[in-house]
Amino acid sequence: MNHNDADANAVVARADAHFSARRMTEAMNGYRQVLAVRPRDAHALHRMGLVCVHTDEIDRAREYLELALQAAPERAELWEHAGLLAALKGDHGSAEASYRRAISLAGSTASLHRNLADCLRLSGRLNEAMDHYEKSIEIDSGVHHAVRALARICTALGKSDDAADYWLRAWLLDPASPQDGLDLIAALLKAGRNRKLDEAIEQIRIRFADNADTLNSLAYVLNTRDLFSEALSVARQGLVIDPHHPFLHHNAARALSITGNVAESRPHSTEAARLLPDNPHLQFHLAGVLLALGEFEEGWKRYRSFYDLPGTENERVRPGFPEWHGEPVAGCRFLLVGEQGRGDEIQFLRFAEWLNRQGAAVDVLVSQPIAELAASTTGVQTVFTTLPPGPYDYWCHMLRMPEHTKLDLPMLPIAMPYLAPTPEKLSHWKIHIEAIPHGNEQAQNKRVGVAWAGSPHHVLDRYRSIQLAALKPLFGLDGITWYSVQKGVHEHESDDLAHEYDLHALGPAINDFTDTLAILQTLDLLVTVDTSVAHLAGAAGLPVWVLVPAYPEWRWLTGRTDSPWYPSMRLFRQRELGKWDPLVKEVRAALQLWRDAPAARLCVR
Repeated sequence: MNHNDADANAVVARADAHFSARRMTEAMNGYRQVLAVRPRDAHALHRMGLVCVHTDEIDRAREYLELALQAAPERAELWEHAGLLAALKGDHGSAEASYRRAISLAGSTASLHRNLADCLRLSGRLNEAMDHYEKSIEIDSGVHHAVRALARICTALGKSDDAADYWLRAWLLDPASPQDGLDLIAALLKAGRNRKLDEAIEQIRIRFADNADTLNSLAYVLNTRDLFSEALSVARQGLVIDPHHPFLHHNAARALSITGNVAESRPHSTEAARLLPDNPHLQFHLAGVLLALGEFEEGWKRYRSFYDLPGTENERVRPGFPEWHGEPVAGCRFLLVGEQGRGDEIQFLRFAEWLNRQGAAVDVLVSQPIAELAASTTGVQTVFTTLPPGPYDYWCHMLRMPEHTKLDLPMLPIAMPYLAPTPEKLSHWKIHIEAIPHGNEQAQNKRVGVAWAGSPHHVLDRYRSIQLAALKPLFGLDGITWYSVQKGVHEHESDDLAHEYDLHALGPAINDFTDTLAILQTLDLLVTVDTSVAHLAGAAGLPVWVLVPAYPEWRWLTGRTDSPWYPSMRLFRQRELGKWDPLVKEVRAALQLWRDAPAARLCVR
C-alpha cells in the first residue's frame, strides 16, 4: 500500500463514519476525495449512490451504482441495490434482472426474494411474486412484509382461506398495525372463520382500546360486513373515549337503524350531522331517519344532501330553466324531472297531478322504462326521456317536490289513483290470462300476483329480496292461483315450481310497466317485496301487500301496517333483519282470512 492509498483509506473510514451518523454532506465530500484518487473504487461509488438516495437524487444514485458494478460486477449487494433503485423509478424490468443476478451470485436470501417478489407483484405477475415471497419466509419466517404481501395477493386472487391464514400470521408477527387488524377481520369474514373472527375483534378492541379512530374503523368494517350488533358495541366503546367523534356516532346510528331501531338511532345520527354539517353522507342518513319517523319538514330539507353524494352524477340533471322553490305555478310551463330508481319515479309522478291542480302545464322527464307509463299519468301533458329544449318557467327534481310543497303526512296521498292501464293493454292481458289452462275448481280461485326480488344492484337488495323457496307456504294454499310478475334475472326461477304449485310465470311475456299494470288490474291482489311493482299497484289504487324488511325504508315509515302514500297497500313488517319465515307465516294466515271472506265483505286490509 502506498502513501496515497493509506490516505485514501483514512478518508474512506472518516466518510463511512459520517455516513453511519447520517451526515450526508460530509460523507459525500469524503467519498469524492477518494474517487478523485481512485475513480474505480467500488465502495466509494456504492456509498455515493446511497448518499444520493438519502438526498433524493435517484437518477444520480443509479449512475453511481452503474459505475460501481462496472468496477466490481461480482458483488451481489451492488446488484441488489441497483435493483432497488430501478424499482424506485418504476423500471421493473431492470430491477428484476438485477435481483436475479444478485441471487445467482449470492444464492437465496430472504431480502433478495422479497425484493424480487415486490418487483414481480408491481409488474402484475402475482403467481410468480407469491413463489418468491414464499421463498423469502422459508428462509426467514419473520419477514412481515412478505407475509402481508402474500395475504394481499391471496385476497386479490380470491383465495379466501389462504388470505385468512397469511393475515393471521402477519397479525401474530406484528399486531401493532390497526390496518393489518382490519384486513384480518375482512379476511376472516370472507373465509367464514367465525371463531377466529371473534378472537380477532376482541384483540383489536383490547389493543386499541384508547384509540377512537381505530375503533371507528373497526365499527365501519363490521357494519359493511353486516355484523351490526358487533359494530354497535364497538362504536359505543369508542364514544366513551371520544363522545364527539362524528363517525362513531354515524356507525352507531347505521347499526341501529338498519336493524330497525330507528328511534334509537336518531340521537346518534343527529349528533353526527351536527358535528359535520358539510358531510353529505351524514346529512342524508339523518334525512332518512327523520323521514322514517314521520318528521317530514326537517327530513325533506336534509334530503337535498342526496345530490351532493359521490356517485349521484346521473341524478344531477340540471336544465337551463329556473329551478322551482315553491313559487306559484298557475299559468306556468313546468318540467318535472324523474330520478333515482323506477319505484321512485312511479311514486313521485303523483306530483304532476298536484302541479296541474295548481294551474301548471306539466311535462315530465323520466327514464325510458317509465315513459309509456308516465304518459298515462293524470296531469301529464308530454313525456320526455331526454332533456327537452323548453322553454319552461320552472323545473324540479321529483324528490325535491315534497320540500317545496311543504309536504306533511296529512297531505298524502296527494293524488290517487294516478295510473291506469290502457283499454287495449287491459283487454290483451285479460284474454291472455283467461287462456291459461285451469281446472274447473281452479276457475273460482282468487288470483294473486307475486314478485319476490328487486334489482340486484340495490345497495340493500340482499335484505329486501326473498328466496322464492321461502314463499312455498303461500303457494301451497288452496283456493288461490298465483301469477308471477317477476322481471329481470329472477323471472325464470318460478318455472320449476309450476309443476308443484298453481303458479304461472307471466314475466317472460311482460315488455314494460304498462303490461304489468294491466296484469295487476285483472288480479285480486299482489303480494310483493319492496320493489317497483309495489309502487305500480299502489299508484293504480290496486290491492297490494308488501313484505317490508326490518331495515327502515323511509317511505314506509315505522310501526305501521298501512301506507299514507298508497291507501290500497298493506305492509307486513319483518321483525328481525334477514328472518323471513315468521313474516311468511303471518302473510299465509292473512291470505287464508282474505281468501275465505264473503265476497260482499272482501277486503285486502
